Formats: sequence, C-alpha cells, structure tokens
Amino acid sequence: MPPFYACPMSRARQDPLRRADGRRLFGLDPAVYDAGRPQYPPALYEALEQRCGLGEARRILEIGPGTGLVTRRLLATGASVVAVEPNPRLAAYLEGVCDGDLRVVEVTLEEAELEEGAFDLIVAATSFHWVDQEAGLHQVARALRPGGAVALWWTLFQDPTALDAFSHAAAEVLGPARVFEFEDPDRPPFQLDTEQRLHDLTRWGGLVDAEAEIIETPTELDAAQVRALYASVATVLRLAPDERTKVLDRLEALVREQFGGRIERLFVTALYTARKPMAGGRPVGRKT
Repeated sequence: MPPFYACPMSRARQDPLRRADGRRLFGLDPAVYDAGRPQYPPALYEALEQRCGLGEARRILEIGPGTGLVTRRLLATGASVVAVEPNPRLAAYLEGVCDGDLRVVEVTLEEAELEEGAFDLIVAATSFHWVDQEAGLHQVARALRPGGAVALWWTLFQDPTALDAFSHAAAEVLGPARVFEFEDPDRPPFQLDTEQRLHDLTRWGGLVDAEAEIIETPTELDAAQVRALYASVATVLRLAPDERTKVLDRLEALVREQFGGRIERLFVTALYTARKPMAGGRPVGRKT
C-alpha cells in the first residue's frame, strides 16, 4: 500500500501500520478490495515475460496474492501457481475466483514450508513490504531454482515526487503522513527506495542481475472509482465502519464538486527483478 495517507479524524489511524495489520485488514471485505484495485500496466507483464521467463509450464510462487488480480493473469499463461496467503478470507476468495493449476497455502511467507529449488519464478505484487525482508528473501532464495527469477513490484496510486491537485485537496480529509512502522523517515518511500530494495535482493537473497524499473501510467478516475480505490487502502480500512464511510463520502464528493467528476493521476509502478545464480555462479541470461 502507498504510505502517504493517514487520517487526522482518528488518533488510532495516526499509529504506524505494522506488518500484522497488512495480514488482517485486506481480508475484512475481499470483494470491496477486489473492486477497488486497478489492473497493473501491460508493460509490467511484458517485463515479466522478457526478464523473468513468465509463460506456459512455469512453476510460480506468488507471495500475498490477495484477491488474485495478478494470480489470474499468471494462470492464464498456462503456469502453475502456489499462492502463499495468510489471510483466511482472502485465501477462500482467491480459490473461488481463479481457474487453473492453483494451490493456496494459508500461511505467512516467513512460516511457509516451501520445497527447496521448486520454483521457476517468484512474484509479489504490492505485498512484499508486509514481509520481514531478511527472513522473506531467505525463503525466496531457498525456494527458487538455480537460474530462476524473482520479481517484486509495487504500484503507488500517485506520484509522491509531484503531488497532483487532488492529492493536495484530499489531504484535508486524509492528512499526509508516512504510516509504515518499518519505514525509515530519512529514506525515500519503501517502494521507491531502489538502492535499498536492490541491496536487499543481493544481501539477503544472494541474488544476481538485480534491476529496478519505474513504470508510469497516466490514469483517469471518476468519483466512484476514487471511492473504490480508497476503500481498499490500509489507512482507510483500519477506521471504524462509520468513520470509514464518512471519509469515503467526503472523497467522492470532493471529486464531484471540485474536479468535475473526474481526476487525472499518474500511477507509479516500481519493479525489481533478480535471478538466483546457477550452480558454480555461472551468470544467467535473459529470455530471448
């Protein structure tokens, strides 16, 4: 989740989000979460194909799949997917909406018992910040086959380096803040901290060929879509139901009354990829 919003209307919401919160909040209403989340850009899936070998007959581990936004795309390629999802409601929802060779494991990544060297590709879509980085990347390295690839990515629903007019107006409702307990306030936002994310891939995962890419996606949202999007973010989900409704009502009214019913935003997707070395450390080339 983007770390830019906390609501001044409730003191509880000013407390930092912990990793345990991420494993709980998104399962409160899986259908609402699913409806609010936009698709990832086509360029992301192109990068997975070219840099990570996504395709038919690949064995994939997905970390924190939520309601299966990415899972469905992975299965559609003909891949088999093991999905590690700790929230029981999300796990049940995922099994109900996905068709294909899917196994859902209801456990955190840190506690999962994964077969060593079993996966061609390991992915995490806007979820790996809810994982302890050292423990999680050790698990990734162990489960990945030699030469296999890992792809971690996050989409931020605004450009934090150039806030748009709606972001400034919405701050009157939401209040801008860093809200992750594990974030360093002296560094860039976790998702965009390319130096640290690449360093972790090599340090904790022992991975090679680590790369970062920023994909920008101009996006237009109407008032109902803005409401649905914000209804899926952790800092709104943690509100009491009545307060949550008031916040969403105010955001929807803001779009209608001050922005003519539509807003334009720049979504920013940060993609990090790397590979597990082959036996003996022989480098691995990209898919051709």
